[in-house]
Amino acid sequence: MFFASAAQAADFWQPRGSTNETAIANGRTVWLAVLSSDAQSKTNIQKLVGSQVGFAGYALQFGSANLWINSNVVVEVEIRPAQDVYRNVSHARQIFGEVLGILKGVDFEKRVIRIQAKPEDWRITGAR
Repeated sequence: MFFASAAQAADFWQPRGSTNETAIANGRTVWLAVLSSDAQSKTNIQKLVGSQVGFAGYALQFGSANLWINSNVVVEVEIRPAQDVYRNVSHARQIFGEVLGILKGVDFEKRVIRIQAKPEDWRITGAR
């Protein structure tokens, strides 16, 4: 598991390969709501379910499209139709990716954001 420093806690890693400002703003709103986890935030996020969101972060494991986006928040990404998002990467130890998708729900206690995305909307932006 990753642990965020105090400086990281205020930093939303914005997808740089997308021009969809609404999705990026929605992603930041959801992330901030998970960090605050107050009752009003939980209510407000329910209104965003079904909306486009955008995130950038570190891949958690090969074979999964999930991303760790900062401050111990995980985006669980369901790729539809199913496809290996790592198809063009070999021998990388660390992968940074971006995804645009539809918000399906949030588990505030587990700090998990669930989205659904198309294969072409998940991309690798860095690997080493």
